[in-house]
Amino acid sequence: MQNIVKYKTIAGRRIAACLLLLLSWTGMLSAQEPQLSVQAPRSVPAGQAFEVVYTINVRGAKSFQAPSFEGLDILYGPYQSQSSSFQFVNGRQSQSFNLSFTYGLQATQEGSITVEAASIVVDGKTYQSEPFTLTVTQGCSNSAHQAGRTNSSGMQARSQAQSRQTNTQNQQNLPPEVSDQDLFVTVQPSKKNPYVGEQVILNYRIYTSIPVEQFIINKTPSNKGFWVEELEVNPQSQNQEVIDGRNYVYADIRRVALFAQNEGVHTVEPMEVEALAQIAVQRQRTNSIWDFFDDPFFAPMQTVKKELKTPSLKINARPLPEEGRPLSFDGLVGDFDIDFDYDLQTLKTNEASTFRFSVSGRGNIEMIHAPQIVFPPDFEVYEPKISYSKNSNANGVGGKAVFEYIVVPRHAGVYKIDAFSYSFFNPATGKYEEKNIPEIVLNVEAGKNAAMAADGAHGTQAGSDIEYIKPRVEKWHPIGKNFLFSAAFWICMGAEMLLFGLCLLLFRLHARNKADIVGLKNRKAAKEAKRCLKKAELLLKEGKKDEFFIEISQALWGFLSNKFNIPPANLSMDTVRDELGKRQVADDLSTQFIQTLDHCEFERFSPQASREEGMKKMYEEAYAIIYKITGAIK
Repeated sequence: MQNIVKYKTIAGRRIAACLLLLLSWTGMLSAQEPQLSVQAPRSVPAGQAFEVVYTINVRGAKSFQAPSFEGLDILYGPYQSQSSSFQFVNGRQSQSFNLSFTYGLQATQEGSITVEAASIVVDGKTYQSEPFTLTVTQGCSNSAHQAGRTNSSGMQARSQAQSRQTNTQNQQNLPPEVSDQDLFVTVQPSKKNPYVGEQVILNYRIYTSIPVEQFIINKTPSNKGFWVEELEVNPQSQNQEVIDGRNYVYADIRRVALFAQNEGVHTVEPMEVEALAQIAVQRQRTNSIWDFFDDPFFAPMQTVKKELKTPSLKINARPLPEEGRPLSFDGLVGDFDIDFDYDLQTLKTNEASTFRFSVSGRGNIEMIHAPQIVFPPDFEVYEPKISYSKNSNANGVGGKAVFEYIVVPRHAGVYKIDAFSYSFFNPATGKYEEKNIPEIVLNVEAGKNAAMAADGAHGTQAGSDIEYIKPRVEKWHPIGKNFLFSAAFWICMGAEMLLFGLCLLLFRLHARNKADIVGLKNRKAAKEAKRCLKKAELLLKEGKKDEFFIEISQALWGFLSNKFNIPPANLSMDTVRDELGKRQVADDLSTQFIQTLDHCEFERFSPQASREEGMKKMYEEAYAIIYKITGAIK
C-alpha cells in the first residue's frame, strides 16, 4: 500500500509539473547572450594555492583556450563541470546553463601578476573573458612552514576540486562511456573465396544507436598481397537496420576494391577509427517536483571519445583453373568486351591507316595487354598508341584500353592479317572466354603518288606526233664472240641464283620468327620494358605518382613474363627466383631484382612525401636491373 501511495504521489508531482510547463509555454522564453566569466581572488599570499574558475553560460561551447598563467604554477586542472536549471516566475520560463573550467594555481614570488583573457568558441564566434590582476603578498617567513603550508594548501585545493568533480559525476546515473553495442564498425567483403585477380569489394560501415558528432579514420590496413583501388563512398548517406532486435543508424565510411595477386589465404588487417559520440548524463533524482526535468529528455549531453577497430578478415584466393585455359590468356580477370576495327576495307599505298583494338569492362584492368597481331611484312607498322581510361565508382573498378596501330602499305595487292584471339577469365561463370578475330583480307590499291607517276608515263607532249629519223648506230662485236653461254653469262646466272636463295632464306626466317609468339615475346621483352620505362619517365616529369609506379611495376613484371614466357597470373617472388636460377643468373643479381620489385611496391603505397623523393631513384633502379638481367641471360 505504501508503495502504491508513493507511486501516486510521484505521478501527481509529474502531472503537476506537466501542467506547469504547459501554462508557462505561453510566456516569453528568456534568451541569454554567451558570456565567458572568470572567478579569481584579487590578492593571495605567496606560496598559497588558489583556484581560478572560467564559466560559459550557454550550451554548444567548444575549443576553450586558457591563458598562459605566466608567473604562476599550475597545480591541477582544468577540471570540467556543468550544471543546468529551469525557473518559472510569474508565468515566465527561464533556463540557465553553466559549463566551468577550474584551475588550481600557486604564486611563488611577491608582486603584481596580470592574467590574460581566456577564450572559447560558440556557434563559430569567439568570446573572451576579462583579464585580471592578481596581487601576491608576503607569505610565512619560515620557509619550511611555508613549504608545508604550500603543500597542504595545494593538497587541500586539489582535494576540494576532486571532491567537486566526484560529486558531479556521482550526480550522474549514466557513466561517461560508450559500449561496444552502442557504437561499432564492421567490414563486409563481397566475396571471401575469390579467384586470383578477381575483384573483391570491401565495404567499411559504422553502426550507432547514439548521436555521433564526427569520426576520423586513424589507420587503414596495408593489404599486403593485394592490388588496392579506392572507390567512391558517401558517408552522409544514412540508413537504418535492426540487429538483434536493436535499431541502428549506419553509414558507409570507406569502400575499396581488392585484387589478390597470388593464391592462398591473405589477411586484411583491422582499420582503426576514432569517433566522438554524445551520451545523456543523468543527474541523481530527489523527491522534488523538479525531478520531472531529470528525465533523459532534459538530460545534458556529454561528448565521449570512442576508439573503434574492425575485425581482421581472411580472404582465400583460389587459383585460376587449368582446364580450358587458352594459349592467348595472359592474366585478365573480369567481364570484358573486345573489339577490333579499322578505317577502310580498301587501303592505299603510302597512305596511313589506323587499326584499333579495344578492351572494355570491369575487372583487373591493369592486366590488359596488347594483342598479338601479325601484319603483312610489306606493311610498315608503327608502335601502337595506348590509351587507358579508368572508371572507378561504388560498384568497383572498370575502364577501357585502346591500342591504335598506324600502318602504311608500300605496294598494291591483296594482303591478309592472320586470325588471332584474345581471352580473359570470367569469375561469374567460372570459365575462360575467348574472342576470336577472324582472318582479314585487305585490298591495297595504288595511291596518289603511283597514279601521278603512271599518268606521266602515258601522257603525250606537244610535237610527239612527228616521228624523227633516227640515225642507225651500228653495234660492232668481234666475230665468233657472243654473250650467250659465255663465262660472263654463267657468272651472272650464278649470282642471281645465289641472291634468290639468300632472299628466300631471309623470308622464311622472318616468317618463322613472326609465327613463334614465345620467341617473339622473348626478343621484344627488353624493348617492351623500355617502352614502359619511357612512359614512366614522362609520368615522372608530369608528377603523376600513381600512374608512374603502376608503369614501373608493369615494366618489371612484364619483362619477366615476356622473357621467360610466364603467364602474369603465375608470377610471384618465388617464380622470379627459380627462373633466374635456372638461367644461371648470379645470386646477387637475382636478389637485386627482387629487392627492386619490393621497393617498387613499397614506394607505390607509401605516403606522398616519401613517394616524391623515391620516384627518380625507383626509375633508375628499374632501368639498371632490366639492363643487367638482359645482359646476363643473352
